[in-house]
Amino acid sequence: MLKFFRKHARGWFMIGVIAIIIIVFVLYFGSNRGGRSANAIAIVDKKIISETEFRNEYDRLLDMARLNLKDKLTPETLKKMDLKKKAYDNLLDREVIMAKAADMKIQVSDEELRNIIISLPALQTNGVFDESKYQQILRYNRVSAEDFESMYKTDLISSKISMFVREGVKISDQEIHDLYELQNQKINVNFLQISGNEIKKNIAPAQSELEDYLKHNSNQFRVAEQVKVRYLLFTGDSSANIGDGDIKSYYNRNIDQYKSKDGKPLPLAKVEGAIIKELKKTKGLQGASSEARKARDVIYQDEDMEAYGRKNNLKIYNADFFAINKPPGELASVKNLPDALLDVKKGEITKVLSDENGYYLLQVVDKKAASLPKFDTIENEVKQRFIESQKQILAGKEAQAIADRIKTGEALDKIAKENGLKVNETGIFQMGTTIPKIGASQDAVEVLLQLSANKPYAEKPLLINNTYFILKLKEVIKPDEKNFEVQKAMYRKVLISLKQEEAMRTWLEGNKAAMIKEKRVKIKKPVEDL
Repeated sequence: MLKFFRKHARGWFMIGVIAIIIIVFVLYFGSNRGGRSANAIAIVDKKIISETEFRNEYDRLLDMARLNLKDKLTPETLKKMDLKKKAYDNLLDREVIMAKAADMKIQVSDEELRNIIISLPALQTNGVFDESKYQQILRYNRVSAEDFESMYKTDLISSKISMFVREGVKISDQEIHDLYELQNQKINVNFLQISGNEIKKNIAPAQSELEDYLKHNSNQFRVAEQVKVRYLLFTGDSSANIGDGDIKSYYNRNIDQYKSKDGKPLPLAKVEGAIIKELKKTKGLQGASSEARKARDVIYQDEDMEAYGRKNNLKIYNADFFAINKPPGELASVKNLPDALLDVKKGEITKVLSDENGYYLLQVVDKKAASLPKFDTIENEVKQRFIESQKQILAGKEAQAIADRIKTGEALDKIAKENGLKVNETGIFQMGTTIPKIGASQDAVEVLLQLSANKPYAEKPLLINNTYFILKLKEVIKPDEKNFEVQKAMYRKVLISLKQEEAMRTWLEGNKAAMIKEKRVKIKKPVEDL
């Protein structure tokens, strides 16, 4: 059982407080279904998964990570999350599930779909399906009823598959207790730390070594593709008159958003101003969308944005060269901007893009291809990074050598003294992704779970912020058993969710491997090439 917890340590310890874990196989279905075969990253039973879908899924996961972690989303954390692989797997898993559902003849009838949709709380007013609210949500998300219902039907089919797989998962009381103990016990850890900055060895690389380093790490030095643009911004007219009927209708459809602290609906008079502001913005953006699309139709023909701007008294904005993947502040919030610019040649215009404030139409004035600077222009930077990388490698080797000595039974104090290191102590803390006096890492729990009274050391040093930490358990404080019975039901739900997730992943990987062998799944471009 401990092996199971170690395997899933990252997942359940990243939750700030214990809660019911929802299985991750709730699939996301974007609007770009079925790309060109030339743009395919994989094909599942003749259904194409395109690079565009991959980029959209990656952006979605990245947006979720930024929203949930905020300033805690460090480069190290982002690297550990491996969102590219997650996005790739999500899309492939989706199609494998649908293919297996077809094999198993699992379907959702139109009547079943209808009954589920009309029962969704988000589409109801006072407990009754609200057609106008449904249409409003569709318009807001720019999706037709047919597309939404098709996507939702697919999601329901995948839920049926998930239910089929997880029904057979069982757990024991001992497993529940093990999880409770691991989650609530407190520990104290001694540690040594070594970083590349502390390595005293003088490193003097030859030019051939630097050139070889540049060759094998070119992406670190490559200058991204750059683009220079001019653009129009359409924000719409927010001075539209809003009738009393529109205000009342909006209030009735969204009454759940307007409640006092005691949960009672606020009177219309109290929220009328906010409703008018929201309706004016909505109507203004609807007009802006129409203006932007009209402008694109005209400019697309003659490719003269400046003439269109003069004729219609519109301000032309300019943005000097910037990396496509790092738009300037005024364009940073525009959705899907990098993807749109990648496909546009010099002189051409993008499709209509948007952010929460308006609609954008951009024209590419000039482009600079991605390039690797000549060695002699970046030699100093290459040398600096080479030395840093070598010192980091030496620090890792030294840290592992110390960890190996500890495993043979040598005293930590003795080893520290020989190497001029200080033995530090975390103090008592509850196991999680953050270790006092060390830092935060998704690997922390995985490493801490290796520590026990019989084996107080970790197999490998823990790397956090370019520093290696050699850990040794000092003491363990067991949790209060009185609380176990009180919280047992909650831990049962957590554990069953974890094991159901494991069962679903095993089912998916097994079927995926079989379908690849049967040539039903064809990988056109592995994630490493994206």
